[in-house]
Amino acid sequence: MTTPLAVSVREHDGACVIVLVGELDKLSSPLLRDALTARFDRGASRVVLDVAGLRFCDSTGLWVMLDFRRRAGEAGGCLRLAGATGVLERLLTLTGLTGVFPLDPDVPAALRAAVPPSPVPKAD
Repeated sequence: MTTPLAVSVREHDGACVIVLVGELDKLSSPLLRDALTARFDRGASRVVLDVAGLRFCDSTGLWVMLDFRRRAGEAGGCLRLAGATGVLERLLTLTGLTGVFPLDPDVPAALRAAVPPSPVPKAD
C-alpha cells in the first residue's frame, strides 16, 4: 500500500521550505513540481526540501529535484535537501548524486546554509 505524498510550504527569512511526507513517485511528483513552480514563479531562488518524511522516492521524483536544483542555480540561488536518509539517501548514493545536491542533516542547518547572515554594518 502506498502512502500519498503530502506537500506543505512555508516561508522562512528569505528561503522557502517545502516539507515532503510520504512517497514521491511518478504519480505524486506533479505535486512537488507544482509547489516548486509556484515558488520559483514568485521569485524564490533559495529552497530547502525537507525530505526527512519521505518513505519512497523513484527516478521521477529525483528528476524533479534535479530540474529545480538547476533552475535555482541559474537564478543565483540553491535547492538544498534536509534530512535525506533511508531510501532517498540510498538512491542519491547509487546514482552518484550525493555531490550534486547540498545535503544537510535537518532544516535549521539547511536554512543557515541557504540564507547567509546579513553583513554587520561597519562602525564609522
